[in-house]
Amino acid sequence: MLLDEECKSCLYNSQLKKVERQQVGDEKLQLFKNGVRELCENPPKDYCSPLLMRDINEYHRKIFGCGIDYSREKSLFNNLLLKIEDALYAKITASEDPLAEAVKFAMAANYIDFARLSDLDEKAVEYVISSAERAKPDKEAMLKFKNKLCTAKTLCYLHDNCGEIVLDKILIKVIRRLYTQIKVVSVVRGSAIINDVTEADASEVGLYAVSEVINNGTGVPGTYLKEISKQTQQVLYGSDVVISKGLGNLETLYDEGVEAFYVFTCKCEHIAKRFNAPLWDTVFTENYRG
Repeated sequence: MLLDEECKSCLYNSQLKKVERQQVGDEKLQLFKNGVRELCENPPKDYCSPLLMRDINEYHRKIFGCGIDYSREKSLFNNLLLKIEDALYAKITASEDPLAEAVKFAMAANYIDFARLSDLDEKAVEYVISSAERAKPDKEAMLKFKNKLCTAKTLCYLHDNCGEIVLDKILIKVIRRLYTQIKVVSVVRGSAIINDVTEADASEVGLYAVSEVINNGTGVPGTYLKEISKQTQQVLYGSDVVISKGLGNLETLYDEGVEAFYVFTCKCEHIAKRFNAPLWDTVFTENYRG
């Protein structure tokens, strides 16, 4: 999905807010602001939002010697969700339709996104829980999802952000409980970028206990087909079922020939319009190979 003006403005404002809180107002900060403004005003014509975010992070590395640091936010939300993991899993597995219930929580958890929402705090967890209770996965997509899982042997799960990965983990546990023949491979980012999940974060939340974990070999906050590793390509195209979490994966994969079920929250006007959903609504949909 190509960049629009909303994407440029959102990334510019959210990342400047973050960096301004971390850096003393000096020449380097002003240099960073100017550089980010230039990146946002003049991106390549074929760019999508995750590529611009990667460039912003690399420019920060050039100016300050490191990428934009979200380690505190990542650890905070991982731990907040881990504290309620067991209770949520028990609630979900006791429901009439555990798979649909787990999908609802995975949909809502995509709200935890520091690329779009730079000022998130602990109250975001309460929002996720209430949003999950209101979520309504598309019935047709859910039926196709269940039918595919019945015969599937392999599932590729493309993860997105920290915090929400705990609810992804719950969804994987539910899938493995209901469809015991399925092997799950979790794909995380190749290096730290915003609050996206890396192998270290996957280890922190115990993801290795429920799936095989690989990294996609890139620092793009998405699944950019031109740069992902051969291993990731093999898993992505060779799996019977693919789950794509979040906007970064959506923006790099949708309509790019990958058959997948997309799970996300509409945090942008152009995404909401594209999927005919209200802003901040949750979505569970699919996209076939072209």
